[in-house]
Amino acid sequence: MPIKLDEYDVSIMKSLFNDGRKSFRQISRETGITTPTVKARFQRLVNVGFIKSVTPIVDLQKIEKNISISELQAVDQKQFQKKIRKGVKIMLNCDFCQGSVAGNPHVLKFANYERFFCCSSCKSEYKKKYGARIEALEKRAASLNQ
Repeated sequence: MPIKLDEYDVSIMKSLFNDGRKSFRQISRETGITTPTVKARFQRLVNVGFIKSVTPIVDLQKIEKNISISELQAVDQKQFQKKIRKGVKIMLNCDFCQGSVAGNPHVLKFANYERFFCCSSCKSEYKKKYGARIEALEKRAASLNQ
């Protein structure tokens, strides 16, 4: 089952569209959502794959004319922003088998991460395969929070 964006998600995304360099605290002040909630929602959007990366948007007019810009493609951010609204569904893929997740996902939470699975066997196999990494991340997160 896809995850639906709610008012908080949309407010956070709109704030980031205006300036992606904002801190969670700045977004919190702008949206009226608490800082921990902003951070958790941002992390959730990253975990489900909706936010792929945080990258700079390059002003192509500033590039010297003799430099090839064929690799740089400008994305029409305004068109994309119009499509982000409450209720938009985000499709999930299983973090183990890469198949689509139908219905409610099986969720594995560890450290500051969430992984989504199509079934309990994929979740179990993921834990077997990455158990040592998961433990290391949990220990690291626990030591940072002390």
